[in-house]
Amino acid sequence: MTAKQTAKAAVVCFLGLGFATSPTTGFAGECDRVSALENYNATGLSPNGAMCKTFVGLANVQGVSCRWEFPFRDSDAIRTFHDLWTEVARCKEGTWTQHDGSVNHPDSYALRELFTSEGFFRVAQKDKGQFNRTLVFLSLEHRN
Repeated sequence: MTAKQTAKAAVVCFLGLGFATSPTTGFAGECDRVSALENYNATGLSPNGAMCKTFVGLANVQGVSCRWEFPFRDSDAIRTFHDLWTEVARCKEGTWTQHDGSVNHPDSYALRELFTSEGFFRVAQKDKGQFNRTLVFLSLEHRN
């Protein structure tokens, strides 16, 4: 390897290490939160900082939903929402949709969905002014 190739490889490795360990880029732990969500029924372990519960939806569809709570419209909530979506989109293959429509109350709501062979992955952000908090959700609705 020439000196120029060695230097280029070192820079690529350094940049890759920076992306892999920086929590603000959404690459920390690669797919840790998605994996924790997928394995929640077997392990009972929630992604770091989340509260998770299983649910049974319409037509007896089963799933897991994890929730993070933040102060109302906190910048960490917005960052977590975007980081979670980046992780889902990077770690799973499927077709995605986005819902940012209006809601029938003063709070805001954003939703991203990824339809995969395993089921429906959803990342949502809900501002709850009445409770002075913002909630961020990561959910998996299993296919029947």
